[in-house]
Amino acid sequence: MRLKNTSAAILSLMTYLTVSAPSHAISFSEGGWNVDISGSVGGYYTQTNCNFKPDSAQWSTFSACKFAVNNDDTASVQNGFLPGWLNTIVTHTTDSGMKLTAHFGFAPGTSNPSSFGGRIAGAQNVGDVRNVYLKVEDDWGSVLLGRDAALFGLHATLSDITVPGVGTQAEAAGALNTTFGAVAAGYTYFSFQPQITYATPVVNGFQAKFGVIQPVDIQPDPINTGGPIYNVHDTPMFQGLLTYDFAGGSKLWTSFVQQDARRSDTDEEISAEGFEIGGRLVLGKFTANASTFIGDALGDGILFVGATDSEGNEYETEGYLLNAGYQFGKTRLSVQYGVTENKDLAGAENEVSSIVLVRDITPGLQFIAEYTQHTTSQDGFSDAEASTVAAGALLSF
Repeated sequence: MRLKNTSAAILSLMTYLTVSAPSHAISFSEGGWNVDISGSVGGYYTQTNCNFKPDSAQWSTFSACKFAVNNDDTASVQNGFLPGWLNTIVTHTTDSGMKLTAHFGFAPGTSNPSSFGGRIAGAQNVGDVRNVYLKVEDDWGSVLLGRDAALFGLHATLSDITVPGVGTQAEAAGALNTTFGAVAAGYTYFSFQPQITYATPVVNGFQAKFGVIQPVDIQPDPINTGGPIYNVHDTPMFQGLLTYDFAGGSKLWTSFVQQDARRSDTDEEISAEGFEIGGRLVLGKFTANASTFIGDALGDGILFVGATDSEGNEYETEGYLLNAGYQFGKTRLSVQYGVTENKDLAGAENEVSSIVLVRDITPGLQFIAEYTQHTTSQDGFSDAEASTVAAGALLSF
């Protein structure tokens, strides 16, 4: 058995999500089978201050201060955008050269969960299993069967500088397993989905992936809007991703998602789709990311949630995310701005600005301090604003 510390926790967190090249803390072998165990755990103190009026804009499922009790200030001790994570990955290479992988990822949170905005002492939130799949790899590429990170919005999510920190919705600690980073303010969260996904081999930096995904309901904002739900699924969801990796860490990507569904009460059909493009620039200790998306009935942060109005008509959404960071010795300072717009509601925007400081304490252990400003706007309404200060630590092993 051997122990390997991870010196770059952010990179390891990304690999936990993508499972493309995970960094394992503990490894052992027996009879040609390798077992690797890795994980992350951390916690933050968060303080969210709300600026909310009776007529404040709340058009998005993820509007500012939406889940704060009485839209008031909230203090919490919690995990951030990442839950705790414990990964067990088993691999075996056959005599013919085929590689077999089984992955079990357990992702518990630390909050006391209850209804949105509420908390009950003694409650537990431990039922989050994000990775459970079989993958078969050979010269022709790979096939993944099971539950894992989906393809649409994957790299935009990973480019979010608040991934190791907190971001938005810290005031919802009593109901959500994690906070929400910049989800719904610049990108659509990829989600972990049951899927069958084929990936080509990497050829001169290019790789393509295509997934057949379990379909999900297409629906309005369930909290404020209400309305019909497209909940009959006789065809799957389809997602695709094309990436190009440069030497030195720079990257380009584009992805899509498409799904049809119909209503159980009227048989009315709807088609949801989204497209995304983005890139990462790495120049020495400087890193910058930019991505943009557009979609019809895509939803305003999570796939197909907040996708329609109260009559079942599709919403068009679009947005972009920009960030940059620089490494000063053991300290990294990053800034970010993102916005998601609902093009069918005049002036409807969800904006988030963040500044994040990450300090390497020892290999694998990081101190993180963050300030995030979240604003939800709409013509004819007052702005809703949430400002969150967070500080804590994250261990990746």
